[in-house]
Parts: sequence; structure tokens; C-alpha cells
Amino acid sequence: MATPPSPKQQAMLFRFQMASTALVQATPQQVWGVFRDAASWPGWSRVCTQVWGLSPDLWADGSRLSFRLRMGMARVPFSVQVTVSDPPHRVAWASTKFTITAVRTFTFEEEDGETLVTDGKAFSSTLLPIGIFYPRWLIRNMTEAWLRDLKAETERRVAHS
Repeated sequence: MATPPSPKQQAMLFRFQMASTALVQATPQQVWGVFRDAASWPGWSRVCTQVWGLSPDLWADGSRLSFRLRMGMARVPFSVQVTVSDPPHRVAWASTKFTITAVRTFTFEEEDGETLVTDGKAFSSTLLPIGIFYPRWLIRNMTEAWLRDLKAETERRVAHS
């Protein structure tokens, strides 16, 4: 007879958090300058393929944007609402898809003349095991690709300014 999962094991099925970082040779203002231009994301990001539905006052608390992300072989649409806005230091948004709520938080911290960018994610669901819809390895790969692309684009723009 199989042993039922412990409360801790069960909780892990329905929630998880992760964060990845990149050190960018630019100021937080310069990194924010690239990041805040959401309409340009598909031009430099391998993960984001389309952006639409941008609120007029994008990055204000409560503003909205939609984008399509490359998740493996699929291109999955997301519509998010900004929940924290403190440019050029921090921005967060939240969305719910398939009963899974995701909160994504970006921080831009100056560190010895460079900027440490952290892309943090927290997923939770009361109904679905998250790993089925959002495998951790896939989310980690997407996050790290996004950060590499943001770093490369920021450093490219800084070098040409």
C-alpha cells in the first residue's frame, strides 16, 4: 500500500518559488530603460514572441500587458497585472492561468557599478499540481534565457550610446 504524501510533499505539488540572477554591466536606470520598453521585447528576447494590450501608463500599479512566451515547442499567451511598481528598482506582476497563480518580481540592484537583476517567480494553485503545467526545468531555462537576453541587449545599447 502506497504511503500518502506528507503535508510538505503535498504543498510542494501545489506551490513553488525560484529565482535567477544576471550581473549586467550597466546602471539600474540603463537596464530599466531596456526592460520598460515591453513592445521591444520580441526584438531581443528568445523567450518572448509577441507583446500586446499595453496599458497607457505601463508599469504603474494596476496597469496591464499581455505577451506570448515560448514554452518548449508551444507559444503560450499570458495577461498580467502590475502589482508593484518602483522603477528602476523593482516591478512585479501577477496572473492566473489554468487555476495557477504566478507572481513574477524583477529587481534591479546596483552593485559596484553594475546591476544585479533578479527574476523571481512564485507559483501556487489550490487545484492543480504545478509541475505538470510548469515544469521547473523549463521555467528555469526560460528565466535564464530571458536574463541572458536582457543583459546582452542592455550591454549592446550601452556600448552604442
